[in-house]
Amino acid sequence: MIDVSSYVDSRGSFIKFHPLNSLFENLNSVAVSVNPKRGTIRGLHFQIEPFAEEKMISCIQGSVLEVLVDIRPHSESFGKFATFELSQDSKKQVYVPKGIAHGFQTLSPNTILHYFLTSEYSSECSYSIDPLGDLNIDWPISDCLLSEKDASGVSMEYAAKKYSNSLNI
Repeated sequence: MIDVSSYVDSRGSFIKFHPLNSLFENLNSVAVSVNPKRGTIRGLHFQIEPFAEEKMISCIQGSVLEVLVDIRPHSESFGKFATFELSQDSKKQVYVPKGIAHGFQTLSPNTILHYFLTSEYSSECSYSIDPLGDLNIDWPISDCLLSEKDASGVSMEYAAKKYSNSLNI
C-alpha cells in the first residue's frame, strides 16, 4: 500500500497519485472502473506474457475489498491471497506486480477505481480465476454481481500453469 498526497480546503480536495518511477516509465494506459452496484465482483484477473502487466490501483469513490492472489509458481506466497479495503477516504493505492491476479468486490454503490497499467489488453493473454472457486475467498457481500467471464473463470492450478508456461519455466 502506498499513501497518496492530498490537500483539503473549503473548496474540496485535490489528490495526487504517485505511480512508482519504474511503473511510470513503462506506463501503457490509464483506466477507470465504474461500478454502480454494491456487491459487484470483478476478477480475479491477470494476463500472461508477453502482456503480463503491473498495476497501480486507487479507489477514488466508494470502497472495495481488494483481493490479490499470487500465481507465481516459485514464490513463497504461491497460491495464497491477501485482502484489504481501499476507499476514497483511505488515501491509499496498491501496487500489483506481474504474476499477481487482482480482483475486488464493491462495498458501496457507485464505486470508481483508477488504474495505471503497464501493458495493453490482450484477449488471448487475459484470464480470470473463478472468484467463487477453489480459493475460498470470504467475500463480505453474498448477494454479488459477476460477469459471465468471471463466473466461469479458471482454477488456481490452471492459472499458475498458464502463467508459468508464458515465462518458459
